[in-house]
Amino acid sequence: MILQGNSIRLRQAIGADVETIFLWENNVENWFVSDTIAPYTVADIEDFVLNRNDIFISGQTRFIIEDTMTNSVGCLDLFDFNAKNKRLGIGILIDNEFRGKGLGKEAVKLAVNFAIESLDVRGVFVEIAKSNLGSQKIFEACGFQITGVKQDWLWDGDAFQDQLFYQFLVR
Repeated sequence: MILQGNSIRLRQAIGADVETIFLWENNVENWFVSDTIAPYTVADIEDFVLNRNDIFISGQTRFIIEDTMTNSVGCLDLFDFNAKNKRLGIGILIDNEFRGKGLGKEAVKLAVNFAIESLDVRGVFVEIAKSNLGSQKIFEACGFQITGVKQDWLWDGDAFQDQLFYQFLVR
């Protein structure tokens, strides 16, 4: 499956993406936002990509974000898919060298449209650390609104931070 935008496309992760995903997942700079506490193995990543990357089976799927030159610039996850209650979560990672170019915003818009049109969801949620201003900017620009705050929810290694709960609702 491919979701095509103007500057990027989203495609489901495949076996050839395992090494790149492995590097992103095991970059300790990304662990705070992903709640990762231990490295993943190549086998872990390979198992997910090859066997469990189906939103209807595992409730989650990972897309690779590619620019017009087919560079892998990041990934976008849809997770906690709940068909009965018509909702799901979204998470995004843009590689450092590609940030600030509007690629994340375009990817989120493509994913939200896909979720509404193809998965029949009514609500999409994201949880963002209060200190993550870049992600807040992306999701707010895509129409997400803060609907809650989890106080002192995330430990950053030095102190607790609040986590903001955003929702995009189809009305």
